[in-house]
Amino acid sequence: MARPRLRPMDPESSPLPEHLSALPVAILETDEDGTLRTWAGAAERLFGWTAAEVLGSHIDALELVHEADLAFVDMVVDRLRSGHERHLVHRNRVRTRSGEVRHCEWTRIVLGDRPGGRPAILSYVLDVSGQVDAETAALTARAELERWLRANPEGCCGLDREWRITHWNPAAERMLERSRAEVVGRELWEVFPELRGTSFQTAFEEALSDGHLRIVEDRAPRGAWYSVTAVPSGHGLNVFFCEVTGRRQLEEELLATERNARKRNA
Repeated sequence: MARPRLRPMDPESSPLPEHLSALPVAILETDEDGTLRTWAGAAERLFGWTAAEVLGSHIDALELVHEADLAFVDMVVDRLRSGHERHLVHRNRVRTRSGEVRHCEWTRIVLGDRPGGRPAILSYVLDVSGQVDAETAALTARAELERWLRANPEGCCGLDREWRITHWNPAAERMLERSRAEVVGRELWEVFPELRGTSFQTAFEEALSDGHLRIVEDRAPRGAWYSVTAVPSGHGLNVFFCEVTGRRQLEEELLATERNARKRNA
């Protein structure tokens, strides 16, 4: 049976241009000389120029790449044009027509196969400014948390859901005489097997199970008294602790004094 012949698509009747303009990604194609041949998708919304304004122009004339990232982007493009790579994904800052700086993720693909010649390059560009801002905020928050943990006079131990120790601050090192290098990455019960069967283990397991904070004050197997707060998190537990042996001894002495006074007055 003869196969049906495919008819060329009529650009006037094709819905493709309309669909392309609705994409969240900009689509750019440059020929072997760097001249823009395609400017579609979110290109106008992202960069500010219309297709009519830029097609036929050299991409460098737009000065899209932020000046601080020029050397890096030139290196990426050189790797593609030299044939070392045919597909690269990278991020860099761009400067839009209005002067706004945005962070973009570029997927660049070499088109065609011309040995010894400069290839055309197809680029998909996605605005990731929101993601970069969130990542920066998270790193800043993490750095601030690390500073706070290091300065906190309480011991702090992070545990994942497999009971592995994820962080261990300087106060914990001093109180329990174990360095961060000794404990991080190891299971809590391996490092401190004497905690098994204690009220501390019970509190940790209950907090991890039901997601509610636990506070327990008890004598540790080595004799010192500790006040321990187990705070559930999305990754496991954050455990804060401080030695309260001195306070407990003072409380016991006061209670003993009160008992003796009552006996004398009886």
